[in-house]
Amino acid sequence: MQGIPPQVQSMLAQLESYQQQLQLLVQQKQKVQLELNEAKKALEEIEKLPDDAVIYKTVGTLIVKTDKEKALAELREKVETLEVRLNALERQEKKLNEKIKELTAQIQSALRPTAG
Repeated sequence: MQGIPPQVQSMLAQLESYQQQLQLLVQQKQKVQLELNEAKKALEEIEKLPDDAVIYKTVGTLIVKTDKEKALAELREKVETLEVRLNALERQEKKLNEKIKELTAQIQSALRPTAG
């Protein structure tokens, strides 16, 4: 980074930090999306079952019996929670991308006069 003004070095360090945050955010978003897809698929399958079907769910390391109504309610709540979380992560991702774009433009602008 020799020859790069300290102000630009600082901006580059901030840009790197933003990029790392974005990478973590994308990983979290993928994890939530996967959980959401699984919950929706489970919901679809349970909805197909007769009302008196025997359903089991995992609770920690145990498998316990539950009824269709309870299972549906729990899964709907899980889907709703995951959708809210996914929306929040998408908003964060958008804001972070905007910050990265803005900072990149500032860095390019700061380097332009010295590049000539």
